[in-house]
Formats: sequence, structure tokens, C-alpha cells
Amino acid sequence: VLKHLRHLNFTNNMGEQVDFDEFGDLVGNYSIINWHLSPEDGSVVFEEVGHYNVYAKKGERLFINENKILWSGFSKEVPFSNCSRDCLPGTRKGIIEGEPTCCFECVDCPDGEYSDETDASACDKCPEDYWSNENHTSCIPKQIEFLSWTEPFGIALTLFAVLGIFLTSFVLGVFTKFRNTPIVKATNRELSYLLLFSLLCCFSSSLFFIGEPQNWTCRLRQPAFGISFVLCISCILVKTNRVLLVFEAKIPTSLHRKWWGLNLQFLLVFLCTFVQIVICVIWLYTAPPSSYRNHELEDEIIFITCHEGSLMALGFLIGYTCLLAAICFFFAFKSRKLPENFNEAKFITFSMLIFFIVWISFIPAYASTYGKFVSAVEVIAILAASFGLLACIFFNKVYIILFKPSRNTIEEVRCSTAAHAFKVAARATLRRSNVSRKRSNSLGGSTGSTPSSSISSKSNHEDPFPLPASAERQRRQQRGCKQKVSFGSGTVTLSLSFEEPQKNAMANRNTKRRNSLEAQNSDDSLMRHRALLPLQ
Repeated sequence: VLKHLRHLNFTNNMGEQVDFDEFGDLVGNYSIINWHLSPEDGSVVFEEVGHYNVYAKKGERLFINENKILWSGFSKEVPFSNCSRDCLPGTRKGIIEGEPTCCFECVDCPDGEYSDETDASACDKCPEDYWSNENHTSCIPKQIEFLSWTEPFGIALTLFAVLGIFLTSFVLGVFTKFRNTPIVKATNRELSYLLLFSLLCCFSSSLFFIGEPQNWTCRLRQPAFGISFVLCISCILVKTNRVLLVFEAKIPTSLHRKWWGLNLQFLLVFLCTFVQIVICVIWLYTAPPSSYRNHELEDEIIFITCHEGSLMALGFLIGYTCLLAAICFFFAFKSRKLPENFNEAKFITFSMLIFFIVWISFIPAYASTYGKFVSAVEVIAILAASFGLLACIFFNKVYIILFKPSRNTIEEVRCSTAAHAFKVAARATLRRSNVSRKRSNSLGGSTGSTPSSSISSKSNHEDPFPLPASAERQRRQQRGCKQKVSFGSGTVTLSLSFEEPQKNAMANRNTKRRNSLEAQNSDDSLMRHRALLPLQ
């Protein structure tokens, strides 16, 4: 039919020419009729409200007089002809079961999706780094979070790290200035410098965990932290073990000094640290850490963190550090009864306890946190362990150097060391005395000597060349010391005085005459060697 309509034209009964165009559409003029209800009888009245002239100019073919239009036969307002309202941007059309397709409900777009048009049939998903706004009409960039330098938490951690660097530098300056004093020499001056340097590295390594993670910071921060702490604990381990072995030796000889010289000490520190370096190199070669944008923790936030690459490597790094700390704790605990000037062992023991508490607490905290708080937890652990080591090992010495200079003397160091040697010898003699008494009792012999009579200290014999009273008091204040040594059921008062070269020959002769200490036991040589140990 369409084929014939294209070529059809005729005149209708009203005398009008009827034509069809090439598309088969009728070419002609139209009157636009509006149905009205008659107010008299309610009948339908056809009212012409416009016309359509196909032969008119384009844009003038349609004419409608809207003032004449009545809706529903009598209303001027256009009625709503659909069963559902239009859906606004941010929503989509949802199907209502049992209703025709023109009937729908408006459903809000879910989070992460948007619609920016009316009556959208579906919502569009936002790109990976974007999220929908509150009205779901558009997408906005996601919030990026990391442990920033500018946030209060990051500023606080940075200040504590800087404080640790300042205090460590201050202690290093004090030890450098008073490097020739007995207390600095007695605590192994060179290893103390290296220990303070490693603490500086520990405090500095915590700063790599603050700021936006980059690939190079992620690969540097864990090795820096691990190597710094191993270097620190290796120094403490070598210091403690050296003093313990020398004091437990029967007679300190040149062999001990040879094997425990500075070269061997630094070699042991290097070997302990080298193991950690090997662990870090293998880690960086096989599974290097890298910066990672985590979209999964929270929908609206991108957490920039460091992907460690291998949790096993991180476990080896921390585990090896804790192993050295455990060995150091063992030697420090074993050395807790050394002389007073060497009693940093008890401070080392306490610092190792702090170290263990910090890192044992770190493991569950590290596993249970996410996002930027992972870095914050590790920074707190590094700072807490570093402050514990610095305070326990060095603050007491700095206090003595600056505020108690009377205790920072050769006599004080020698006196406490000799007292320790005397105590060890007394206990050894007491044990032999008890064994002899038991044997004599078993043989029916006489009872052995009592503890109070088996050991004696003679320092009050007559002096044929007495000094004036004022000179005697000054000599005792400068060169003499008294200590009480308790063992078993008795107490021995130990009086010691030491020789030093003087320009005045008479003073030197009188001083030598008063420097006598007799202990009735076979370990007299042990006391003399150990009394001079801190100055060697």
C-alpha cells in the first residue's frame, strides 16, 4: 500500500486536493480540535483551537491558541496523565510488580553510583578514585589519608622523635667532653659512642614512617629501623658480656685483654649487625616493599600505606632483634651483682624488659590496626624502646657526671671494684672453711673457725710516721674509702687507700706506708687485679 500511496493523489468530496509525500504521509492542512463539555446540557462541543498548514513556511506551520484549550472538558490545568512521577537526578526508575511498564517507583542510587538525568533507567558507577556525592548526582574525588606531617598526631610523634635526637646528642656531647673521666672510661668509652650513634639512628628512623609513603621510603624505613636497633643491642650485648667474662675469670690476664680488646668488640658488633643487613638485602631483593593505595578498607577513603612485600621477612627482622635482646637480657641479669660502677647491668636488664614489653605489645597492635594507624603504632614502638634504652643506660651516668662529680673519681671506681673482689674472695674462703669444718666434724675433730673470725681486714696497724690531723683528714677524703661487705652471718668493714704519683716525695712515702690491705685467703691476687681493671 505504501508503494502506491507515494504516487497517489485525488480530490475528495469537499473538493480538496489530497496528496501523499515520498514517505507516504498525507500532505494537507489540519484543524486542531479541542473537545469541550457544553455547560447547558453537558454534550460534547468541538472547538477549533488551532491549525496546521503544511504549505506554510517552516516554523509557522503549527498554530495553537492555548487560552481556548480546556482539559477534561472544563479545566485550564494540564492533568497528570502518568501513574508515576518523573524520577529526579540521583535516582533511577524501579519496576513495580503487577503494574504496567509506565508505572514505576524512584529508587535512590547506591553509594558509589550516580545519575545526572531525569527518569534514568540505571545509575552509573563512579571511577575507582572517585565517590558519589551526598545527592548521588555526580562523583567527587575520594579522601586520601596517611600519617601526615601536618596533622596533630603526626606533629606529636615528630616532636618526640626530635626530642630523642636532641637528648641523645646531649648525652653524646657530655660523654665527649668528659671522655677522660673514670666513669666514662669504666663503661667502655668507644662502645658507648657507637651505642649513642645507633640510638640517634633509631630516633631518626622513626621519621621515615611519617609523611606520604613513597616507594623509596617504604623500602628504606624497615631496614633502617631493624639495622639501627640491632646495632644498638649488639653494643649493649658486647659491653655486658665483656665485663661479665672478665670479672668471672679467675685471674684477668693479658689473654683476656687481647681477646676482649676493642678490635674484637667492634668485630662482634659488626657480625651481629651484618646478619641483620643480610636479612634486609634478601628482603629487598626478593619482595621489596612498595607504596600501596588501599581502596578496600573504607569506601570513601583511599589509604596510602606501605605494602611490606613479605610479612615473613618483617618477622625475621623483628625476631632477630628480639633474639639479641633476649641474649643481652640474660647476660645483664647474670651481671646484676657486679660492682656499683658496673651495675649498669641492672639498668640494662630493666631497659630490655621495656624493650620486650614494647615489642610484644606491638605485634597484636600492628595486626589489629589499619590505614595510617599501622605506621603510627610502629613509630610509637620505636620511640618507646629508644627512650627506654637511652634513659636506663645513660641518664644515671650523666647525672653522676654533671651533678655528683665526687663519685666520678678513680678512687670511687677502684674502691667499689676492690670491694667486689674482696666479697668474692671472702665467700670462696667461707665455703672452704665450711667444708673443712664439716670434714673435721665428721672425723670427730675440733670445730672450725666461725665466719666472723675466718676473714679479717687489717688497716689500723701502727704507723711510725704519723701525719698531722688535718693532713690525715684530707688524705682520707681524697684517697681513702670504706665499704661494708656482708656475707653469711657476718659483716666486714673494708678500708682501702690507693697510690698515686705525687711530686712531694714525703707525701708519697707516707701514702705508701698507709696503703695496706690484708685478706687471709688464697685469692689475694684476684683482688689486686680486679681493683685495677676499670683503668686498664
